[in-house]
Parts: sequence; structure tokens; C-alpha cells
Amino acid sequence: MLARILASCLLALTFAGPAGATSVLPLQLDQIVDGAAVAFHGTCIDNRTELDTATNMVVTYTTFTVQEVLKGTVPPTYVIKQIGGRMPAGQMSYRVDGIPTFSVGADYVVLLAGVSSAGFSSPVGLAQGKFSVMTDGESTKVSNGRDFREMAAGISSPVLAKAMAKALDGKPVRSVDLADFKQLVRERAGRPR
Repeated sequence: MLARILASCLLALTFAGPAGATSVLPLQLDQIVDGAAVAFHGTCIDNRTELDTATNMVVTYTTFTVQEVLKGTVPPTYVIKQIGGRMPAGQMSYRVDGIPTFSVGADYVVLLAGVSSAGFSSPVGLAQGKFSVMTDGESTKVSNGRDFREMAAGISSPVLAKAMAKALDGKPVRSVDLADFKQLVRERAGRPR
């Protein structure tokens, strides 16, 4: 009972102000993949912000069309619910630093933590589990903004070795090939191609 009361107080304090700050330690790539309940490659097709009646908080529902499931079970259209967002017509907004946003029409590889009892789900490590897909005409790559060399320290994988071999002079590796990255996620998740 005491634990429930303390958890409720912490939750109330977390959402008491008009905006929140979030601090998340950098995760290794294996922690991001292993910590994901589901992972998929998909396209964001909608963002809808509203006041959640169950929690009385501003939430954003993001809908994806799933192109490929990499871990877990995901239907062809998948919706996640995250805290925060801007209500239509500027009625109300709530922003929590670190909660990632998704642009309609953009492709992502998303590694999501499990769904909470209130229906919330965010990428593992917040923005760390959101990998933007970018095409430069010649190749398609993914990036979450961090250095793959740093994130993948300690992971032995032919996929990563290939990506690191392309890096010049020890400079940060900010993106890797999409197909290689998806293969790495599938391998860690134990999912055959």
C-alpha cells in the first residue's frame, strides 16, 4: 500500500508543472534492441493530439503503417500513445523534453518499450529508440543522431563491422545502411530473415 502511495506521489510530481524535463542516460545499441518489446520499420501516417480522459493529460497518438516487423508482434497499422503534444487550435499543450515526435510521411525504424497500464508506449531510451530513415539517392540509411561506433561498443557483429569499416579516420558514424541495421535488430531479436 505504501509503495502505491509513493508511486502515485511521484507520478503527480512528475506531471505537476506545465513542462517537464527528462534525463535519460545514453544506452548501448544492444540495450536498446534487447529492451524493446517490439521493433518495426514503418511510415508515420498520422499524429493526433487530444486530452486523454483516463489520465487527464495531453497525449499524442502516432499511427504507423508497418513495412516490416523486426521484433515482437505488430499489426499492419500500429498506434502508439505518448505523453505531450499540442492540441488543435492552440487550446492546450504539454511538452516533455526527450519524448520523440514523428513527422507524417517519414519512415522510421522504431524500437518500443512495452505498453504501460495507461496505454503509453515510447521508444526505448526515448529518442534513442527512434531511428530516422534517410535516402540520399544512392543508399538508404538510419540514424538516431548518435555515434554508432560509441553505441555499438562491445557488440560483435558482421553488420556493424561492415559499417565501421566504411568510417573514415575514427570519425563518428552517424548512420548505417538500413538493410544492415534491420538485419542486426533481427539477429539480436532471434528473428530469422
